[in-house]
Amino acid sequence: MKDLLSLVAAVAICHIRRLHHLSALIAVVLLGGCSSFPADLGQGEVNELVAARGQTVEENTGNLLETLTSAPLSAESAVRIALINNPELQASYASLGFGAADVYEAGRIRNPTLSGAFLDTDAAGAQDQVTYGLAVSFTDLITLPARKRLSLGVFAAMKQQVGSDVLGVAAAAEKAYYEYVGAQQVAALRDQIANAGKLSARLAQRFFDAGNLAPRELAMERAAASEAKLNALEAANAAFAARTELADVLGLSVGAPWIAPAALRLPVTDEDDLDTLLALAMESRLDLAAARTNADVLADRLGVVNWTRWLGELDVGAERERDTDGSRLTGPTVDWEVPIFDQHRDAVLRADAELQIAISEVRRATIDVDNSVRLASAALENMRARIKEYQTTLIPQRVEAVARAQEEVNFMLIGIFELITLKQDEYDAYQGYLEAIGDYWVARADLALAVGASLPSTASIGSELIDVDQFVQPQSGEHNHGGAQ
Repeated sequence: MKDLLSLVAAVAICHIRRLHHLSALIAVVLLGGCSSFPADLGQGEVNELVAARGQTVEENTGNLLETLTSAPLSAESAVRIALINNPELQASYASLGFGAADVYEAGRIRNPTLSGAFLDTDAAGAQDQVTYGLAVSFTDLITLPARKRLSLGVFAAMKQQVGSDVLGVAAAAEKAYYEYVGAQQVAALRDQIANAGKLSARLAQRFFDAGNLAPRELAMERAAASEAKLNALEAANAAFAARTELADVLGLSVGAPWIAPAALRLPVTDEDDLDTLLALAMESRLDLAAARTNADVLADRLGVVNWTRWLGELDVGAERERDTDGSRLTGPTVDWEVPIFDQHRDAVLRADAELQIAISEVRRATIDVDNSVRLASAALENMRARIKEYQTTLIPQRVEAVARAQEEVNFMLIGIFELITLKQDEYDAYQGYLEAIGDYWVARADLALAVGASLPSTASIGSELIDVDQFVQPQSGEHNHGGAQ
């Protein structure tokens, strides 16, 4: 320790033998402390990370937002709107300013300290004693490269996390879009079912008036019509709630005149292989990348803390004094925190604890990526199985039942109201099918979020849409419903 103090003193004396030499030292120190401010607060780098994962963040130039909202929304345009207009995402981008500020701070040393003393003397003929000095932190200068490196690492992790937020908003917009479109289709179908129930009740009233229907049967038809109306009102409310949720994600007013056509696409023909998605997720998930970067930074920080704890605070400078007899004294100064009683072992323990926590977080994030991809993939396969069951079995059988019942009505083997009941069951099957299609697209959005990138099969999404009008008066015996095979 004595040798280190001698070395520091020798260096200081060598560079600051005269006061006017101090300005040169300060200039060198300040020059070494300069650090360029991160360009655009790192937003461009975040957008590059996101673009590499299949999402493009645009600038709202040339009334882009107005252009997108004036046209009927699609899943793609909904995502574009959210990425330029979602308030939470804008706040996430703004948080990059904290990281940029830390990079700026780490690239500089503390300002020099100017000291002075003016002491009056009561000695006859003696001058006042005047002392002034200037000192800078040599510790800051020595640790400058390490501090800059660590701050840039922390900033890199922050940009990765913001990129993860961007992908999360994109997935939320896509899910909200499909939920709203699906809810609209269900509401439209339920409205038509309610109209059919209303007509059925009117027909029942005519039968009753003619003496061909019992009061109990009339009451049942009226109750069925009322239930259909209540279901339609519930579906309409659900559709408005879904619109509100979509508006929140897009950063729009729910009362604005934007529209999203009530038509869902058919599922893609072939889904992505699970092993391919797992490998892609490990490379693409930005939250996992941020956890890894943070662990690397903390490992580096532990090493820095290990060697800087012996350095202590070291300030070097120069001082000039005019004594009472008029003589002037000039020379270097050194202030050093000698690590005798406290070697800052506590800082090492804290840094090591933070590193161990970060390592555990990487492991947790890795497990979460694997499990979330597997769960989302299983949910998607379940949705496909549900859709297939509707297409190949339930809907065809409901249609067949209505067709055979129509024949029995023609031969007066059953009443018209039994046929209407079967028709209602057919409509219920159509609703379940629509909901399964909507759930399928939501599951795809969840899977893309779990993977952390656009799914490779996205390129194979077709343009064929499901029209609710197909279900209103389907041809008897027809087994193809909205693409059903």
